[in-house]
Amino acid sequence: MLKISSRIFFLLIGLSLCAVVSSAQDLGSSNGLFRSPNPAAKKTNTSAPKKTTPKKTTSTVVKTPVKTKLKTPAKTTTARNTPKSPTKIATKTAAKTAAKSTTSVNIKRSPKTVQPLPQNDIVITVGEPTSGEFSELYERAIEEGNTARDSRNYTKAETAYLRAQSLKSGDSRAIYGLGNLYSDQQRWEEAERAYRTAIELEPNAPESNIALSFVLTQPIVGTNLSERYVEAEKAARRALELDRENALAFDQLGVALELRGIISNETENAYRQAIRLDPEFALAYAHLGRLLRRKGKNDESSVAYKGAIQLSTDVPTMILVADVMQSQQRYLESEQLLRRALREDPKNPTALYLLGRALTTRNEFDEAEKVLMKSAEVSPNSFVAYMLLGSMYARQNKFDNAEKSLRKALKVVSPNEKKRLAQEFEVIGDGYLRVGKSKEATRVYRQALELDGEKLGLSGKLSKAQRS
Repeated sequence: MLKISSRIFFLLIGLSLCAVVSSAQDLGSSNGLFRSPNPAAKKTNTSAPKKTTPKKTTSTVVKTPVKTKLKTPAKTTTARNTPKSPTKIATKTAAKTAAKSTTSVNIKRSPKTVQPLPQNDIVITVGEPTSGEFSELYERAIEEGNTARDSRNYTKAETAYLRAQSLKSGDSRAIYGLGNLYSDQQRWEEAERAYRTAIELEPNAPESNIALSFVLTQPIVGTNLSERYVEAEKAARRALELDRENALAFDQLGVALELRGIISNETENAYRQAIRLDPEFALAYAHLGRLLRRKGKNDESSVAYKGAIQLSTDVPTMILVADVMQSQQRYLESEQLLRRALREDPKNPTALYLLGRALTTRNEFDEAEKVLMKSAEVSPNSFVAYMLLGSMYARQNKFDNAEKSLRKALKVVSPNEKKRLAQEFEVIGDGYLRVGKSKEATRVYRQALELDGEKLGLSGKLSKAQRS
């Protein structure tokens, strides 16, 4: 039975920007997000699984950006070459799509391409090489990806995992590593495609199903969230069919049910079962605390939250628990955990993002700006930090700075995030118009229309700005 010391996912988190950007639900994320592993602190193996047997290793701990139970990275005992799951899928578990040329190896036969992942550079090929040389190159690429991910060099890690995937298409570790990498950066749509591919390659691996469930519980604007939450529940139940003693799967089932609005005994029992299987599962205590508060059991909720804080001893777990607290507007308490996490792992992008969000809600704009800029520096292909920076500047009437941040977000925006970005550009346009900058307002309104041509009222605002 897995002692979830390496709690999964992170984070981290498809996080709603709360009062700052949007009010999407934050139930289930951490990182989280999926949050990224904590390289500096305890060496938690949250990367692509390392092959420890002649056969490919597929049962890797889902490590997501934050430590939570999906297998979280805390004290991970997984072989070094095991990709860290998003869970570090939440906890320990959790680069802009990789370069097109992913292999420097001269493959002598041209592999057939099978099911290229939509809108991504990941390609599955059949006929994996059997030579010892290719196997060695593959293991080396996985190791390189894991090392780069631990050091927060996401571009290098992505290139390495893609190279590994091109060398041995039938081994799910590389694609799983990519999913964890994308989860670290809250690139949820890319993470989802990667985990779906990992499941196609190894349908009986509970970790990949947990990771997929985690990603599906992230609030992605422009998608049918109710359908995603139903599928998240199915993925969690599938993981439990494969492993009835998986605490992470029970916790994720509770999250999916809660997001669906099912505040019942079944949801509470899912969290309690996760805790029974792993009494030190901090994230499950936090989820239970949130649920009990929603059910009006405030005293029991406080006890559960206290347990979550006491058990948050590793970076991924601290981040995941902080994320749950923020979903209930408990920003000051979340700050304490996030600052502890950043003392151990100063470059953790999810911890930086969540701290920036907490500070923004309290109007601590100077410090918020510093930590959000650092988050964007560490993870330059992550959309959320730029978005939150833009929103924060707009609240201070710094519309020029806000526009610059949103234009950076524009370079990495995914199709489903375009409407959300259009809303932010519209806010900036309103601000420009309010202070008499009609030329600037015209420019950003046009950008908003390019992103969302169906938005009611935008054309009228553009016409007004042009007449001013």
